[in-house]
Amino acid sequence: MIRETFALFFSSWYVYLIFGLLFGSFLNVVVYRVPNGLSIVTPPSSCPKCGHGIRWYENIPVFGWIFLGGKCSSCKTSISAEYPIIEGFTGLITLGLFYYFGPSPALLVFIALTYTLICITLIDYKTYSIPYGLNITLFIVAASGVILNLIFEPFLTVGLIGSLLGAATGFGVLFLLQFAGKLFYKQDAVGAGDLYILGSAGLLLGPKLILTAFILGSLVAVAAHAVPTFINLMKKKKETLFYKEKADSLFNGLKMSTPEKLDILGLRLQISKELNDGRYGEIEQEINDILSREKPDNVTVLRLFFRFSAVKDSFSASDILKKIKVKNENLLADIKKVISEDLIGYDSAKDNIDFLSEKAGEFGLGELKTLTAANRKTLLDDKNYDSIEDISSKLDSIKEDIPKLDFLLKQNRHFQFNGFVPEQKKIIEMIESFVDLKKPELMQRYLSDISYVYFKDFFFGQSRESYERLLNELEGAKILPSSLKSIYNIALFRIFFYRQRLAFGPFLAAGIMLSALWGEFFLDQYYSFLERMFF
Repeated sequence: MIRETFALFFSSWYVYLIFGLLFGSFLNVVVYRVPNGLSIVTPPSSCPKCGHGIRWYENIPVFGWIFLGGKCSSCKTSISAEYPIIEGFTGLITLGLFYYFGPSPALLVFIALTYTLICITLIDYKTYSIPYGLNITLFIVAASGVILNLIFEPFLTVGLIGSLLGAATGFGVLFLLQFAGKLFYKQDAVGAGDLYILGSAGLLLGPKLILTAFILGSLVAVAAHAVPTFINLMKKKKETLFYKEKADSLFNGLKMSTPEKLDILGLRLQISKELNDGRYGEIEQEINDILSREKPDNVTVLRLFFRFSAVKDSFSASDILKKIKVKNENLLADIKKVISEDLIGYDSAKDNIDFLSEKAGEFGLGELKTLTAANRKTLLDDKNYDSIEDISSKLDSIKEDIPKLDFLLKQNRHFQFNGFVPEQKKIIEMIESFVDLKKPELMQRYLSDISYVYFKDFFFGQSRESYERLLNELEGAKILPSSLKSIYNIALFRIFFYRQRLAFGPFLAAGIMLSALWGEFFLDQYYSFLERMFF
């Protein structure tokens, strides 16, 4: 009797609908808390503005939001419609999976797979990053599916060998794409998280269907981004000029040291070349006039070398690099400093040192080439921390505000470059807690730096907010050359990387589910099409 009741219970469609609605509420918690580095277990759900604890009847999926009128019952702050939409969508898709698979081990596996992919999709869409915890969860789900497929009646289209080949295929395809991006464009074409998504899903789908998933996800991505990318392309010059013109107005009449002026002139040179605004020759002449009067330090020489290299002016780049003082005892420190800076178009320290070494040999600077080759490991040894605890420990030993701020800003850039969004948010909190930002100079350095870092990480809303705060700080105050440089960097980055950034994870997730459910159908239709076309 109990067995029959149990079987009847798990054969009832409404059980899966209710379960999906309830789990959708939990997915909302994951999507909000994980990117912010918060526990998904504690504390209980509450209003993020007033802290009001959400009562059980207010937390009923979909209906709780309707009952509250989409507002907090305490402070009346609006609650995003995203919450009931996710809950309803999760309920419906769980019901759909039940009708597709029926009560079976396959149903359990693909429900867990779908829930994990929903979290990955939403978090990647919002933050352009995929938390490692979700990648691990996805791998566990996929590996569990392979094990259940071996124990029970097989429900996957491949066996154990096919699963392993599928994982290698999924990971390998995106690894090659990432390698090609590094080789040709000097940047990652896809994020590391995407590799793990496709690799883990390959365990369930096998090599044929995981390739289908990649192709389907790519097609969906192209369709979804074609129009936004075209619009973005049309806006690139306008947005670049928005920042450039403000920076130009601040530059005119600003007193600064010769190295600072040459550094910013190099930036203006690169922007002028990208815009083709007719000012390139004038700026180049100004740089040459200064260099003819004064001997530049090695940091300035190296920065200008990369700027002229970026605009494909090998003749000027050669002349400038030949001004380097190879015998200077600080040369290695100067090289290490420059290759690690945000030089648009030359973002990777590893690629930068290889490029410098190559050009030194090409320009007849054998001593510089030998020096960089012999000290390559030292030049690339840049101490960064991946743990907030280690950063806090190091921060305790720094007493002055300026070194504290410089240290934390450096760590923030490190996290930005590696896509660690929760850690970035913690760093911002630490800066605002442990650095005296009431000092105008420190506040200006802070706002200018994060405006650029946010922009470079494609968080345009946060960047504009920080930028507006910076402009307010500058009212009646003198702008620092470093702040001016950040504004020029935003302008250059905007025109250099004008394409809209693509969060590929959501589209891979869509491709994986489409391939898992209907991949064989799509392939059959494709093969039939080829037969009609060629035979």
